[in-house]
Amino acid sequence: MGDGKLNNGVSGKMIRKGEYTIYNGKEYRFIESDAVEAIELISNDKKDMNNGFTHYKNNIYTKIVGVNEVGKLYSIYPYAVYKGEMFPASEERRTGKVLLDNKH
Repeated sequence: MGDGKLNNGVSGKMIRKGEYTIYNGKEYRFIESDAVEAIELISNDKKDMNNGFTHYKNNIYTKIVGVNEVGKLYSIYPYAVYKGEMFPASEERRTGKVLLDNKH
């Protein structure tokens, strides 16, 4: 599950899933942007507003950057081994429990 250090400013360990990149030495989840050759970084760290992120809603902050401003783009799809079988895994946000998907 990682070391808990690269989780968009969220402390503790969490299961990461989706598209990620490195921007200014920090890992961020991202989505495609409507802008040409750009992506939209997503953060849960209010301190990122000091780095040009804008408040989207609740505890979500975003910033559109050019693809040439970030490191390699990569996907993270976690899995867990349970009783010798491999399952796609996710995290139940309220409890932090690991959820296993039996559709693999």
